[in-house]
Amino acid sequence: MIEFEMTLDAICALQDHRGMIPWAAGHHADPWNHTEAVIALALGGRYHAARRGLGWLTRVVNRDGSYCQFFTTSAVLEPRIDLNNCLYPAVGALAYLVSSRDVASVRDFAISFDVTVDFVLRRQRSDGSFPWALAPDRTPLAGSLLAGSSAMVLSFEAIEALDTLLGRNRPHVKEASAALGAYISDPTSRFLAKDAWAMDGYYPILAGVLDDADARHRMQEFLERHYILGAGVQAIAGSSWVTTAETAEAAMAMIRLGDLHQARQMLDDVEALRRSDGGYLTGWVWPDRVSFPAGEESAYSAAAVIIARYLLGLGRPLGLVEGILARE
Repeated sequence: MIEFEMTLDAICALQDHRGMIPWAAGHHADPWNHTEAVIALALGGRYHAARRGLGWLTRVVNRDGSYCQFFTTSAVLEPRIDLNNCLYPAVGALAYLVSSRDVASVRDFAISFDVTVDFVLRRQRSDGSFPWALAPDRTPLAGSLLAGSSAMVLSFEAIEALDTLLGRNRPHVKEASAALGAYISDPTSRFLAKDAWAMDGYYPILAGVLDDADARHRMQEFLERHYILGAGVQAIAGSSWVTTAETAEAAMAMIRLGDLHQARQMLDDVEALRRSDGGYLTGWVWPDRVSFPAGEESAYSAAAVIIARYLLGLGRPLGLVEGILARE
């Protein structure tokens, strides 16, 4: 328990006066990884810090509901708009609501976030897919990303859960999510070539868009391609870079499949990347065990470990949103 609290302390130490949680000390932030930290803080009982994190998201959203991709402490660093980034704050809001019971704050957040949801839904294509990003002038960029699209399904699931808890009903959200899920699970669908990246392997499993047989087959292929027993998950197949976040997220996918033993092994692997202050190195080069980026302790890596440990502690097969709701 003391180690868990130290990791929460390490995340809180990175949060700035506006509530922004950067990737690491001196780095930029993006809405997705910022939200990952908010989820961990909420599940860990750090409600004040989590609420400040939601407040930052409310302040930096564009008038049309979109979020720019990267931020510094005082400015927009990258004005491109990643649609997955735009939706993921819903998961943070859900974790905060279920954990803190602070309905008033989440209702306030939902006022601005409703505009974001509508902004994203207007970009859905007729086949159910979404462009992975928009240029600053809101022109869709070519192609879709498998991992990002799968994460959007998780976000839609969180939006539906938020609506239920707040007494709202928006069937068009469920319809959009179902269409996207069908596109992802269709073997003829096309995505940008990122199949060497670990996230493409486990995110469709984590999102729950595959049937059980397909999910287990995909996970077996993923383990053979990316997992090094005793070290963790290679972010890119065939590389020597093993990362904390990908290992913890892959463990979450294993939990969804019900393989708690494998999930526990993966999380035990990343403890070698834990630092004395409770933070976690972003990754290391295997087998040399050289930190890369050198000495970097990232908030999203620590957050992913906290979330995965929380889900594992529930002791049964659950997805991310299901696990958050199990806190009720």
